[in-house]
Amino acid sequence: MGFTMNEFIEIIRILLFYILGIQVMYGVTILLLERTMVNFYLSTLVQNPSNIIHKAMNFSMKITIGSGYYWYSKFAKYNWFLRKIYLLSALIIQIILSIIVYQVIYRSLKAIFL
Repeated sequence: MGFTMNEFIEIIRILLFYILGIQVMYGVTILLLERTMVNFYLSTLVQNPSNIIHKAMNFSMKITIGSGYYWYSKFAKYNWFLRKIYLLSALIIQIILSIIVYQVIYRSLKAIFL
């Protein structure tokens, strides 16, 4: 009653797709709603986490939606218009890199295990 290799690879593929997709979509919401989404992200992080649960929460937030905030913080010093252009450019590059990473990991898993 375990997983077959096909099921394991399918689960990894779906998880990878979700994580990469959520990263991009949160970046798009930051592009559209800016400060609202940045404030939400900052309010969900625990400042100076003291136990393993808070550290795990921070880690999961950074893994799932952290790239949008990262790009926003890099471009925050520019004016509104340039910030939007730079963030859009970063998101387009991130989409391309996400597709490449997805394909490399998925095809590597298929080649190794199947």
